[in-house]
Amino acid sequence: MARSDTVTLLPLDRYAEIMQLSLPHFNQTNGAKAPVVAGCDSSGIWDQPARDALAWTMAQAEEMIAEYLHFWPSPKFITDEEIAFSLPGVRYDWYNAEVETEYKHIDCFGTEQLTLVQADAAVIYSNSNNNPLGRENLATISSTGLYVDELTACDDECEVAVFFREEDGAEDNADCRWEIRPVKVDIDGSTMSITADSSLFVKPELWDLSELDSVGSTDTDAWIIDFDTVNLVSTVDVYCRTCNTQSPVTLRWDGVCDCTGVCQHKTQTACAYRTDRKRGFFTPRASTWNGTTNIYAAPTYSIPPESVRVNYRAGYPLTKSCRMNANLERAIVKLTNALLPEPPCGFCGDVAARIWQDDRKAIDPLTPEAASMPWDIYKRGALEAWRIVKLFAMGVGGKVGRGYR
Repeated sequence: MARSDTVTLLPLDRYAEIMQLSLPHFNQTNGAKAPVVAGCDSSGIWDQPARDALAWTMAQAEEMIAEYLHFWPSPKFITDEEIAFSLPGVRYDWYNAEVETEYKHIDCFGTEQLTLVQADAAVIYSNSNNNPLGRENLATISSTGLYVDELTACDDECEVAVFFREEDGAEDNADCRWEIRPVKVDIDGSTMSITADSSLFVKPELWDLSELDSVGSTDTDAWIIDFDTVNLVSTVDVYCRTCNTQSPVTLRWDGVCDCTGVCQHKTQTACAYRTDRKRGFFTPRASTWNGTTNIYAAPTYSIPPESVRVNYRAGYPLTKSCRMNANLERAIVKLTNALLPEPPCGFCGDVAARIWQDDRKAIDPLTPEAASMPWDIYKRGALEAWRIVKLFAMGVGGKVGRGYR
């Protein structure tokens, strides 16, 4: 799986698919089963520095879109967001007042929770499309190494998360930087099957060598990995990703009345009563955790808290196939291309090169529509991204009781 220490919402391999790049080449492999096409050379193979450069730029594009829309292109966990609360005009029954999160489309209030389903799950490779090169294009994850042995199912397909193991080069277990994405999950009752493109399973340790590391050596192509199943991992760890809803909110009062804590806050755990999922409004209410759910607790102080800290997961909903909305995917790719001053690696192939070059063309003459973009990037790709993003923008909206303070 193409990965980077810069984690993006859109999987890097999904960028490659949209740009019509070869996934084996994007993941640094070639050879008899994944030959570089005629007219190209090693410039069509991506190394880790190239993927890192792409990830940095894509993360920038995602953040630019989120800043304008006030929601992320797909759900992500946000922790310890502080929201001012004790403002002039807050009524005495402040525990019924609404506050607003920075990002909209709330999925849940809480923190990320990963539950191990299967450690060392076997990965089986097969030539499922009967390609003439004999490349094992499909990876199937099994509990024991047999196709019929499916895994214990998560509650929902979109909860499934597959990770490289520490033994294969990941820095930590269930490290988000080493998650294998995208995968396809099919739940059938209490079991599930997981498949993905085999190119996503290259042994991480093989990515350490870059093209620059090989310059001047007797083997300048040493950084290129031969596509062979011996160079793909044989096992992975499978988890269910859910939301831990225990006390997702912290009420914070000024500690000035406490002689020993004059520069500290007085705090109390709380839960979030969601009043508007789409626009991010909720009511913070003091609570305790009984081991199963949040239950009512009287506020420690009668005066309104100075602020609240909240943990939540928010972002535009995933599709039924657990993918980002296709239009938002396209917006990210187009804006990423516009931000890239040059391709981080040679786009080997007419289609990808043509897409990138067209997205990089300046808008001339500058139209009123282009001048209205929130980004000072007057390229065709940025304009197309802007046209898509505008369709997702929210209005101000209204609700009885809103403007409570």
